[in-house]
Amino acid sequence: MHQICNSILEIQRDDYQNLINDNPFMKYDFLAALESSGCATDKTGWVPNHIAHINESGKLDGFTPAYLKYHSFGEFIFDHVWVDFYNQIKFKYYPKLLIAIPFTPVRSMKILRSKNTTIKNKEMIRNIKLLLEKYDLSSAHFNFIQGDEISQLNKEGFISRISQQYIWKNNNYTSFNDFLETLTSRKRKMINKERQSLKSDGIIIEWISGENINEEQLTAFYKFYLDTCNRKWGNAYLNIEFFKTIISNMPDNLILMLAKKNNTNIGASLHIKSKDTLYGRYWGANDFYKFLHYELCYYQAIEFAIKFKMSSIESGAGGLHKISRGYSPVITHSAHYFQNQDIHKVIEDYLLKEIHYVNKEVDSLSKLSPFK
Repeated sequence: MHQICNSILEIQRDDYQNLINDNPFMKYDFLAALESSGCATDKTGWVPNHIAHINESGKLDGFTPAYLKYHSFGEFIFDHVWVDFYNQIKFKYYPKLLIAIPFTPVRSMKILRSKNTTIKNKEMIRNIKLLLEKYDLSSAHFNFIQGDEISQLNKEGFISRISQQYIWKNNNYTSFNDFLETLTSRKRKMINKERQSLKSDGIIIEWISGENINEEQLTAFYKFYLDTCNRKWGNAYLNIEFFKTIISNMPDNLILMLAKKNNTNIGASLHIKSKDTLYGRYWGANDFYKFLHYELCYYQAIEFAIKFKMSSIESGAGGLHKISRGYSPVITHSAHYFQNQDIHKVIEDYLLKEIHYVNKEVDSLSKLSPFK
């Protein structure tokens, strides 16, 4: 039986733990923190409508994080051109149904199931399509999907869309210098120069595991995070209560990298980690320090991944500067379904053209590789 949950808190945490999941952003504690802190709620235009499958014993054996959206902020798959199209033909685009992790452009499975469930992904997907008609929603969107979900959604009529992000791969490096030796001489010298510049300025970096992050350090980090959001995006989606909650409830998944100068905190990056992947997510500083962003978000992450034998670092989208520092462009996937089939066909044609240009861009970016 499928049911809609207006909060993940309606689900027992122990039941959720039985679902197969290795992504920290799909953990109960992460999704619950977004709601309990007020970041992903009806007041912010993220109305939880999670889709749960309850088995005959009354236990949860399937879950999909879903939200009614009244805007398109905080998604990182940009659909403003579709909004404009709907407005031009006098159709209503919002609310739409979004299957995603709020404010988080991270690849993950979005349909979680327990090990012994008989429910199939295609049943969950078909039920989502039925919700569009039942609640008169324009469309359903799966953002940053991976694995079998990509083909399964295509089989159920969802349109594929691709975008690109940057990922660092650990090729069994034994040290940061070992990694540097794989780069061209020019790139290697550039990175060494940037790192030495910070050391010459007396800037040091401290790694702090989640369970050891204290209130003073969190307060400093959040101030830095707000400053970056206000300068770069103009909107901080996450409040300090969210960060307090995940530090309290999922400390094993967190690492804070704190920059200091003259024993004063000047910047920080907060990373979330799984068993084998480090995710660069949140960062900021109290002023402009040349190269500090590269150090906190890329070089320290690489050192951490090498030390703890993690296979990769996902650093999200961004500029060409990531390529110069060893991060490679990769394709990411989303899938979209529009209740009105005439509109569905128009957007499908649009995306077929877009895919060509995205693939071409990734091919061009790949040729800028800094590796020998």
